[in-house]
Amino acid sequence: MALGIYKQGQGYWIRLMTAVFVGILVLAGAAWGWGQAGAVRIPARTWTFSLVDTQINNDAVPAAGETVILMGYVGASDEIQEIGRAVIEDFTPDRGSSSTLVVGGFDSETTRDIAGDAERIAVGNLDAPTMGAAVRSATSIPIFPVQYLQTGIAATIMLVGAIFLYWYVGIARRPVEFLIASDGEMKKVNWTSYREVKGSTIVVIVATFLIAGILYLVDMGFSFLFSAIGVLER
Repeated sequence: MALGIYKQGQGYWIRLMTAVFVGILVLAGAAWGWGQAGAVRIPARTWTFSLVDTQINNDAVPAAGETVILMGYVGASDEIQEIGRAVIEDFTPDRGSSSTLVVGGFDSETTRDIAGDAERIAVGNLDAPTMGAAVRSATSIPIFPVQYLQTGIAATIMLVGAIFLYWYVGIARRPVEFLIASDGEMKKVNWTSYREVKGSTIVVIVATFLIAGILYLVDMGFSFLFSAIGVLER
């Protein structure tokens, strides 16, 4: 019993085709899992804000480690409020009043998840911030690339499918006995020979043209008859 294969060599073709069919289903499932995993929103490790209207007071350029206050609209309120706080990891002034800010170390998981909804940011104290700016856009950097999740799910589906396939067509006695019996029954089928298939096909084609010709002649005959007696007008 090589590699634990039950009754190796028996029912070869039906076991092989079953494996191919199930393998296609497993690959389709892995592709589906890959696509579904791509829609999963992975928690952000940091957020990168593109800022405009940046105002720095007293040349106090924000440094890494300082606290930044994220502000936005909360619920149905039309007033900008504080939605959470984070820690500055990097600040890069761009041209004019534009700048880029990278933040992490959020004060809560809720803040981390809704940080992208921030409309404005402030560094320092809200009453007298050392810097204020409006958020033009926000981009999250997840704790790990989504491709890792996609690869893990697809690989898991293929691994489970491979184990099931090996068990079903290789070592499980009842399924293997069923496949072997099916293979035996298939061998009892009287398959039509090439010569018989060719002859039957020719007969069908000839009969089709003959019937079409007969129907055409009958139709033309009735048309001529009805026209002659004035039932139809040409």
